[in-house]
Amino acid sequence: MSLRLRLLLTIGLALAVLWGGAAVWMFRDLDRNLQHTLDERLAMSARMVAGLLTQSGQGSASMVSAEGALSVPGAQGMACQVRSLRGEVIATTREADRAPLDMSAPGYRTTLIDGHPWRTYTLRTDSFDITTADRLDERSLLRRRIALAAGVPFLIAALGGLIALWFGTGRALAPLAGLRRRLAQRPADATDPVDGSQLPAELRPLIDALNGLLERMRQAIQRERSFTNDAAHELRTPLTVIDTHLQVAGLTDGAEARQALQDASTGVERMRGTLEQLLMLARIEGRQSFGEGMHISAGEAVSRAITVAGDDAAERTRVTIEGNDPGPVLDVPPQLAVVALRNLIVNALRYSPASSRVDVEVRQPAPAQVRFIVSDHGNGMDGDEIQAATRRFWRGTQPQPGSGLGLTLVEAIAERFGGSLLLSPRQPQGLVVELTLQVRP
Repeated sequence: MSLRLRLLLTIGLALAVLWGGAAVWMFRDLDRNLQHTLDERLAMSARMVAGLLTQSGQGSASMVSAEGALSVPGAQGMACQVRSLRGEVIATTREADRAPLDMSAPGYRTTLIDGHPWRTYTLRTDSFDITTADRLDERSLLRRRIALAAGVPFLIAALGGLIALWFGTGRALAPLAGLRRRLAQRPADATDPVDGSQLPAELRPLIDALNGLLERMRQAIQRERSFTNDAAHELRTPLTVIDTHLQVAGLTDGAEARQALQDASTGVERMRGTLEQLLMLARIEGRQSFGEGMHISAGEAVSRAITVAGDDAAERTRVTIEGNDPGPVLDVPPQLAVVALRNLIVNALRYSPASSRVDVEVRQPAPAQVRFIVSDHGNGMDGDEIQAATRRFWRGTQPQPGSGLGLTLVEAIAERFGGSLLLSPRQPQGLVVELTLQVRP
C-alpha cells in the first residue's frame, strides 16, 4: 500500500469517525428539539382554541348545539377536537366516519388511532377538553427531510474533502518522489552526500541517515581499495624473492640449494605474516565481530602475549612483568588484546639489544581504564619517527624484518575499543609505548 493511500485512509477514517459522531450527536439533539417544538405546537394550539372559545362566549357547556358536533375541515396529518366534560364532541376537524379522539386524561400521549400512531395533547378547562393531535408518520417524514437536507451537504463536503486530501497528499509527497528520482539517477558507485537543504524538515533526518550510510559505504570502499593496493604492493617483493630462491635451488645443489630453499621458506613466512596482519587490520577497520562475548583479564593478556611473542624460550625470558596481579577484565576481545600486546613486545624485542631487558608494566590510572607500558633499551625514536611509526608499512631506519603493520594494528585496536596508543622516548635510551584500554563494567 502506498504512503499516499495510507495517509488518505488514515485521515479519511479519522475524519469520518469524528464527523460521523458529531453528525449523530447533532441529529439526535436536533430531533429532540424538533419533538419538543412540535409538542409545544400542539399545546399552543389547544390553548389558542380554548382562548377563542372563551372570547366567543361559548366557554360554557350549556352553549352546546343540539344539532350535533360541529365539523371543521383540517389538515390530513393534524386534528383538533373539543369535548364537553360529559364526553360529548362539540367540534372536531375529523370526518364524520372517523372515530373521535377519545382522550380522557389531560397532557401528552402517544396512541394508535385508525391504525396510525398519533401524538396528542389534551387541555382541560372548566367546561371543555380540547385535544390537538398530529400523526407520527408525518413527524417521521419531516425528520427524514431535515436529515436529508443536513446530510447531503455533509456528504458532499466529506467527499470533496477526501478528493482535496488526495491531491494535497500527492503535492505534499512530491519532494519524496523527487528524491526517489534523484537517487535512481545516481551512479552505482556514487558515495557523495545527498543535498537535502531544499527538502521539508520531515525528510531531513532521512537524508542525514542516508548520508551517514553513504559515508560508511565510502569508507568501506576506501578500506577495500587500500587493502587491495597494500596487498598488491607488499606481496610483490616477497613473491619475487621466493621465485628467485626457488630458481637458484633448481639450478644448484648441495649447501647452496638448501640455503636457497631456506631463504624461500623465510620469504613465505614473511608473506604469511603480512597477509595475516593485513586481514586483521581490514577486519578491525571494517567493524567485524571478534567474539565480543568473551573476556580476558589484563594479567592473562600479558602472559599470553609473551608466550606467542618470543621465537624461543631465551627471548621470552628477556621480558619482565611488574606485579603478578591478574588485574581488571578488559572490555576488548581476548584475541585482539593478545595481538596488540604481542606486537608491542615483539617490536621491543626486535629493536633492542639481545642482552637487554624488556619491561611490561600494568597500571590502572582510572577505574574504567587499564594501561600497559612496554619499555625497552634500544636506540629509540626521535620526534619525526614517532609521528611516522603508526603508518602502514613503515619499518623505521633500521633494517629489521617485519611487515610494518604492527603499530598500525595496535592503534586500530585501541581506537575501535575506546583506547589510545602513545609512544615516547625513554631516558637515557630506549622507547616507551603506552597502550590504554577500557575496563569491562
